[in-house]
Amino acid sequence: MLLLTMLAFAGVAGAVLWRVELAAIARQVSAQADALLTVARQAPGPPQGATELLETEGITAVARVYQGSALRWSGGALGPDVLDPTFLTDQESRRTGEVAGYLIASRRAGEVTVQVGRSLTPLRGLLRRYALVAALTLLLLSLLAGALVAREVRRALRPLEALVRRVGQLDTPEPVPAVAERGEVGALARALDTSLGALRAERERETLFLASASHELRTPVTALLADLQYTLARERPPEDLLAALRRTERTAARLRQLTGNLMTLTRAQRLPDVPGPESWPPVDLLDLAGEAVDLLQPLASRRGTDLWLDGQPTPLRGDSALLGSVLENLIGNAIKFTPEGGRVQVQVTPLRGGAGRLVVEDNGPGFPSGTLTEAFVRGQADVEGFGLGLAVVREVVEAHGGTLTLSAAGGGGARAEVVLPA
Repeated sequence: MLLLTMLAFAGVAGAVLWRVELAAIARQVSAQADALLTVARQAPGPPQGATELLETEGITAVARVYQGSALRWSGGALGPDVLDPTFLTDQESRRTGEVAGYLIASRRAGEVTVQVGRSLTPLRGLLRRYALVAALTLLLLSLLAGALVAREVRRALRPLEALVRRVGQLDTPEPVPAVAERGEVGALARALDTSLGALRAERERETLFLASASHELRTPVTALLADLQYTLARERPPEDLLAALRRTERTAARLRQLTGNLMTLTRAQRLPDVPGPESWPPVDLLDLAGEAVDLLQPLASRRGTDLWLDGQPTPLRGDSALLGSVLENLIGNAIKFTPEGGRVQVQVTPLRGGAGRLVVEDNGPGFPSGTLTEAFVRGQADVEGFGLGLAVVREVVEAHGGTLTLSAAGGGGARAEVVLPA
């Protein structure tokens, strides 16, 4: 755009220069023609001092003097054959114009006609030199502007270059450098920075996920393999084989629960990538809690634990399968760690603004010291009794924009509180 503007300016300047110089030459030849006509009328024959009249600023004009239609005198360094004797019509006594590359001024008085012409070749040469100088100037300015633009672009893209270099270094613990650049490039750099941060977080989640999965699966698989190897090492009586099969069944059930948690965890991690909560179907937290209680009631009965549900309808939006896994994990953990004859209370309460609160409380031994923090960290699968369960709960709750709080119950035991937005 700047180059086009400069070209247009140079073109306009050239046109103005041509007009100004042409007007100056027209004034000069007109003055010379008037002076030559005055001298030619004073006496017959060659006009006195015509040569001096035709000299202006070192440039000699071409001239002719006619007496009627006969050529009376001609002069000028460029020769007598340039001028056109028919340049004037019968009705004209004065005329100035361009003919065959010359600017000609004609004057007539009575039988005397004079013509003074001056070549426009020097003016055209001047314009060519001007065009050459303008072109070179534009070229130099373009190169300079290009160099400045390239420098500014390189400077503006420097944050992007730093971020691009970090793309291949997502596993390094160093933080991505802050971007302070303004403008569109700065906005692009910050957007890329945000994307890299999300990608790094996703990579960390995957790493923790694999660590948790390997740790959680290693123990039951090892136990299953050891039990099978021990049982097959020698012949066993039927009652030993039956006991081994029951242990294998329990281990397989544990593996199924773990793989289910892993699948739930993977699905919860992808949940933020889908459209927002307004696109989720409506669910009732009380209905979901009722389904989870019905599912786990046989387990509670076998362990001699009272399982109670209390609450009010609490409609909100969310993924019913994932929220169901939250309820099953929290209630299942409470049943697991509540001693025989204990009590597990599930309460669902609607809050202002359409939010909902779920509380699972038991009168068991409560959370061991230190687990209130560690239970939230996937990868801390060695925390007794939690494994991936609370990691699944936290991931699903956060994906729904909610919060999970673990604390000690008022009368002893454990308390898990989930608050979900509308």
